[in-house]
Amino acid sequence: MNTQTPVAQFLSRWQSGLSSVVGLLAILIALPLISAEHGPAPRGPAPRGPAPRAPAPARPVVVARSAHGSVRHADVQVVRHPVEVRHEPERPVEVHHEVVPPREVFVHRDVDVDVHRRRFWDDFAFGRRLAALPLGFLTLQLGGVPYYYSGGIYYQPVGGGYQEVYPPVGAVVPQPPDGAIAIEAGGATYFYAGGAFYLQQPDGSYAIAPTPLGVVVPELPPGAIQVSVNGTIAYQFNGIYYEPVFVNGVTQYETFNP
Repeated sequence: MNTQTPVAQFLSRWQSGLSSVVGLLAILIALPLISAEHGPAPRGPAPRGPAPRAPAPARPVVVARSAHGSVRHADVQVVRHPVEVRHEPERPVEVHHEVVPPREVFVHRDVDVDVHRRRFWDDFAFGRRLAALPLGFLTLQLGGVPYYYSGGIYYQPVGGGYQEVYPPVGAVVPQPPDGAIAIEAGGATYFYAGGAFYLQQPDGSYAIAPTPLGVVVPELPPGAIQVSVNGTIAYQFNGIYYEPVFVNGVTQYETFNP
């Protein structure tokens, strides 16, 4: 007959249950250890020597930036390198001059197309009318007929204005027009301008002389008209004819009467 009291029976059962729990926990803890010991063998022997060092922290990348682009990054630094400029020593430049022997060239020039300084009387046009005379004009009387003169051009009153006329022979002016050309003919020196031939007078003034025939002038009078004389080309101005002639390869004009 079992003589244990209920308390003793309870304590005995509690101790038995506690031992079972402790044993179970010990088995659970030992299983991983046993697996680790009996796990797969290592592939190779462990490296000998000192333990490897931890990798050093990454350094910022240094990029030399050129003038052709740019790099944008948080860890990028731009380093500018000084540029050394080398100058080549200056050397004298050798210049070779080619000596070309002079040649005689025959050049035909027409004084009509030569370049001259513009003169006031170059603009003469026979019969052109003006409402007023140019500033600084001179008043002349020739045989009781009034004339007005300015810069080598002569005017007469007409219809409440003035018109340009041919230079009248016998008109006297203080000096030849600006740009007059000196021409030697018949032992006298004429000053040719605007189709008129001026001769100096004893008192120092200059009078328009009749046009000498057979004299060569370098240019035609302004407003000369081209005509045909005996089948050849000529020019007419105030009743005087001018024939083209060549003087040293240059076209000039000789006065004549047909």
